[in-house]
Amino acid sequence: MAASTRIKAQNIVFTIDAVDYACDATSVSLELGDAAGDVRTFCETSVGKQWALNLEGITSGKDGSLYRVLWDNYGSEVAFTIAPNGNTTASADQPLYSGTVVFSELPPLSLTSGEIATFTIALEVSNASHDVANGIYWGVSVVTV
Repeated sequence: MAASTRIKAQNIVFTIDAVDYACDATSVSLELGDAAGDVRTFCETSVGKQWALNLEGITSGKDGSLYRVLWDNYGSEVAFTIAPNGNTTASADQPLYSGTVVFSELPPLSLTSGEIATFTIALEVSNASHDVANGIYWGVSVVTV
């Protein structure tokens, strides 16, 4: 088998509520962990799972910036999509990852003399459903077609 095509994190598409914020982000990651408060029964193979959408980005007071959107929409839920390959249409080799993020945290304001201000935040992804047969993994859809 030939080597698989590698993803280079450059020119990605990262949208929240259909607006691309890739130019305000320096890191975007989805991480799956155990759902808080869930327990495993004798009939389950593991406890429930919960995604976190981890963001790092530039701090900006500009209206419409990712930083301001996180502040201005605190407490709301909005759709997000990550296209690691920069594509806008999903394909078998370039899937899109999407779900609903809960703006449950506010990004910090951290300033250091002479440095560009940045932020790091972890947001909860709504765990709507888990249906592997249809490409939905604890609320995150993997779209390939």
